[in-house]
Amino acid sequence: MVKKSRLLWGIAAFALGAAVMSLTGCGEKAEVKVPELIEPVGIDVDTAVVKKMDFSSVESFQGEIVPNIKGLYFLSSGNIGKMYVSSGQKVKKGQLLATLSSVNSGVNQLQKQLKEKQKQNKEENRISQCDIDEMREELQQLKSQKKKEKNKAAKTGLEKQIIEKEEDIAIAALRLSQQKETQALEIKHMRQDIAQARKQTKESKLISPVNGEIISTAGGSGYMVQAGVTAVNVADMEHPRIRAAYLAESEIAKASSYVAVVNGKQYRVKAEEQEISAMDIEMGNLPANTWFDFVDAVNLKVGDSATIELYNDLAEGALVVPSNAVYRVKRQSYVYKMQGDVKVKTDVTLGTKTDAYTQILTGLKEGDVVYVQD
Repeated sequence: MVKKSRLLWGIAAFALGAAVMSLTGCGEKAEVKVPELIEPVGIDVDTAVVKKMDFSSVESFQGEIVPNIKGLYFLSSGNIGKMYVSSGQKVKKGQLLATLSSVNSGVNQLQKQLKEKQKQNKEENRISQCDIDEMREELQQLKSQKKKEKNKAAKTGLEKQIIEKEEDIAIAALRLSQQKETQALEIKHMRQDIAQARKQTKESKLISPVNGEIISTAGGSGYMVQAGVTAVNVADMEHPRIRAAYLAESEIAKASSYVAVVNGKQYRVKAEEQEISAMDIEMGNLPANTWFDFVDAVNLKVGDSATIELYNDLAEGALVVPSNAVYRVKRQSYVYKMQGDVKVKTDVTLGTKTDAYTQILTGLKEGDVVYVQD
C-alpha cells in the first residue's frame, strides 16, 4: 500500500546574503557560487511497504461474448421435404425445424399391419385350439364306448380309433406350437421394421435442442442435403461463449490458470480443444479464433467485451513492491529504501513483473519501506 510522508530537508549551504568575491585584477570579479537545494523543503513522498503475496504475471487477450452456435444436421442424406423456420426466427427447445422428404416412412401403416397380424394370429390359434379340443372330446367318447363295449371285435376297432385319435391330437398340438413360433417370429420382424422406420423418421427430422434464434438454413423444399452436413444453424442465447483471437494450445497449457473477466468480474472458463495438425502449424494455417466456454451458468449479455487472462510464472508468497518503485539503468535494477527520512539506493534482483507489481528476489525484506515514483 502506498503511503505519504513529509520529509524536511535542510539546505546544505546557504550564503546568498554574503557572497565571497575576490579581485583578480582591476575591475574583475570572481564567479559567485550558490549551493544547490538538495531537496525542496516540505515535499510529499509516496512510499510503499514491501509485502508477500501469491503472485504471477498476467497476459491479457481481448474477446467478445457471442452466442453458442449449434450446427444441426440430418443423420440421413436426402431432399428437404419442408423447412419450417427462416433466418432470424426465434425457436424453442424441442421445436421441429425441418424434415426430409422421407419423413413419411409409414410407421403408422406398419403399426396398423402389426395389429391386424396379431388379431389374425389370435383367431388362427383359437380355431386350431378348438379343433384340438373337439378331438379330445371325441377321444373321451371313444374311450367311454370302449369301456362299455362287450363285443371283442368291436372293442378292438374302438382301440384302433383311440390310437389314431391320440395321434391326430398330438400332430395338431405340434402344428399349433409351430404355428405360434412362426407367428412370434413374424411379429418380431414387424416390430423391427417399425423400429427401423421410427429411426428413419427421427433421422429425417431436425429438432431444436435449445431456446434460441435461427442464424441460417441450408435451403428450402427439395434442397439436397448430405448426412452430417449442417442444414440449420441455431444460436443458443442462454449459454453464450467467448470468442478471442487465436491462442496456441501450448500457450494456454503453460499457464498455471486462466479466467475470463467480464464487466470487472472473473468467470471460470475452459478453452475448446483445437484440432490442428503439425503440417497446418508449419504452413501457418491456423484458426482465426479460440473459443472459451463458461464452466458455470452465467447471465451475460451477448455482445459484451471480455478479457481472457492467462496467469503464468506463479510464485507463492513472493516478495513484491509496486512496479513504479523500481528503477532500471541498463542491466542494473534498484529501488530507494527509506531509512527514516532518507532515501537509500538499494540494488535488487527482479523476478516476475506486471504493470502493478514486481517480484523482488534479493535486496529487500518483508516490511521494508521503499520510495514510489509518481
